[in-house]
Amino acid sequence: MNRYNFIFPGQGSQYVGMSSCILSMEYSKEIFSKTSELLGYDLLDICMNGPDEILTKTKNTQPAIFTLSLLLDRILKESNIHPICVAGHSLGEYSALVSSEVLDFEDALKLVVIRSSEMEKANNTANGSMAAILNASIDDIESIIASSKGVLVVANYNTDKQIVISGEEKEILKSIELFKSISTRIRCIKLNVSGAFHSPLMKFAREALSNAINSLNFNDAKVPIYQNINAAPFQNAEDIKKNLILQLENPVQWYKTILNMKEVNNNFIECGPGNVLSGINRRISSDIISFEANATTNIESICKIS
Repeated sequence: MNRYNFIFPGQGSQYVGMSSCILSMEYSKEIFSKTSELLGYDLLDICMNGPDEILTKTKNTQPAIFTLSLLLDRILKESNIHPICVAGHSLGEYSALVSSEVLDFEDALKLVVIRSSEMEKANNTANGSMAAILNASIDDIESIIASSKGVLVVANYNTDKQIVISGEEKEILKSIELFKSISTRIRCIKLNVSGAFHSPLMKFAREALSNAINSLNFNDAKVPIYQNINAAPFQNAEDIKKNLILQLENPVQWYKTILNMKEVNNNFIECGPGNVLSGINRRISSDIISFEANATTNIESICKIS
């Protein structure tokens, strides 16, 4: 049995055609049919054919990435490749819950659909956005956030050199100009997302999502799940549930998560579209070995990961 750390990507890793190599197979259509049935329309067609402006809507992006990630998780496990521990970046934490058997696919899917719908409503109420800031010091980031007259916070600590900020659209645009004025070394990348995730602007979505989470029976995790809220491993069901509720409005401690998981095992497999998390791993530590089980790889190649 081959064992690795499984990591699952979040919103922003999607792209039209991301599933063409795998999701054209009957094996995959069966899994996506459950998601499409709950949504009431053909999500697989949107994944494969777009258009991009439809796929990038939060209500479509989150269920799409979630379903694809767990399809890849299932392929790996059926090939006797299993996780020692798991973690998911933001939305990816829901995939990690299923991988570690805290929730079954159907219950977690219902949460993802509610989460994505409520987050989209939240963004329609308050126009928000996000941006990745590269090569800025924590002091500079905190200074610009402190000077903001509106909502602006850190959403993700991805590496020591890559921080994602979240907030009102006007504050994001203003902060980008401020970062550029500090140093030519600082790069700012506005993210392809439709909301200010992990910020106070998500407060609107909290009640509905909390009620849905609390209505479900969570199991103890079969393997430790490192949660976004504090980068620590958990297996107790009630602890996991509480941390999941807190995740919505608080920053993702991804940098610490990967360093903590690396102490257990330095071999990681990214289960999901693209290679965003594998790229982050390379920037966190040269000691980390990352494999990509993604939608640009055929099933035979995924099963040969070693």
